[in-house]
Amino acid sequence: MFFSKFSAFGLDLSDLSIKIALLKEAGGHLELVSFGRQEIPENVIERGVIKKEDELIALIKRAVDEVQGQKIKTQHCIVSLPETESYIRMVQLPKIKNEEIPEAIKWELEANIPIALDDIYFDWQVIDKTSVSENQLNILVGALPKALVDPYLSVIKKAGLKPLAFEIESVATVQALIKDGTSQEAIMIIDLGAKKTTLVIFAQNSIWLTTGLSVSSAELIYDIAKFLKIDQKKAKNLKFKVGLDQEEEQGKVYQAMEPRLVELVNEINKYIDYYQASKIAKPGSRQNISKILLCGGGANMKGLSAFLSARLKVQVSVGNPWVNIFTSSSDELPEIAFGDSLSFTTALGLALRGISESKK
Repeated sequence: MFFSKFSAFGLDLSDLSIKIALLKEAGGHLELVSFGRQEIPENVIERGVIKKEDELIALIKRAVDEVQGQKIKTQHCIVSLPETESYIRMVQLPKIKNEEIPEAIKWELEANIPIALDDIYFDWQVIDKTSVSENQLNILVGALPKALVDPYLSVIKKAGLKPLAFEIESVATVQALIKDGTSQEAIMIIDLGAKKTTLVIFAQNSIWLTTGLSVSSAELIYDIAKFLKIDQKKAKNLKFKVGLDQEEEQGKVYQAMEPRLVELVNEINKYIDYYQASKIAKPGSRQNISKILLCGGGANMKGLSAFLSARLKVQVSVGNPWVNIFTSSSDELPEIAFGDSLSFTTALGLALRGISESKK
């Protein structure tokens, strides 16, 4: 091919921000050609539920119009759906005929989701490489309430866009962080957002589990403000400037956050143990989870990787959201700083899906 091809752009909607990323494929490699961020005021989206449709439509239009880099000319997009109300699990079933799988999945959903099947959208994929034995199948199942999804579709269309696909946030995050979408080892991803934190376990080349954790960046900022008796703005600055450095501010910022972070460690340990007790995990040590990758804006906090690694006894590092985009040292570096790009992880994963969709 002698021409460059634009794909659908990634559109990541969260409670407090809109993030956009557009990739271009040219000369056998990818380039980030457009990106942008638009803040969302409180109460427009609450826990993933759209509360003020007209305001959100206007904000999406502004976000698309004001991207950095090249102007976005396509209406096609890949849109994130909130993790909060999603169900995504690896389900193990007896080996059955393909035509029997949908009915078996329905039984699984009815047993695990407190919503009628008529009120959800669901999809599934057989993960051949993760078969536990010749007599079992591993199937990745994802489901979301129609009451949550339909307003997103309405808003996107009213903003003048054409969604090619919707994707649960954790799926897009995995697309960005896992090199070529494969790993011989089990990897845990912790996405530290402003108002929520998501845990993902990726094992045997597929998502095995996703869940929400109770600790968020907003709560850590609240703890700092309360402990030091300062306002939220100053507390936020201290969180990122000082972080977990006990030599700074007489260790008071560390002291303010430690109880909540210990709570986070305990939650993570619970899911490490849960994974190791599963049939899919190999017998042995807690190194069944080989490493933990951090992403999201909260991953920028100084000292967090070292703190978690020491407490969990597992290698913890900041994930690289460019690992599937810039594949060699000769690739052009993006205009966005690496630290800032951590909050674009989901948007970049969606943009990668956009590249895939353009090839169909």
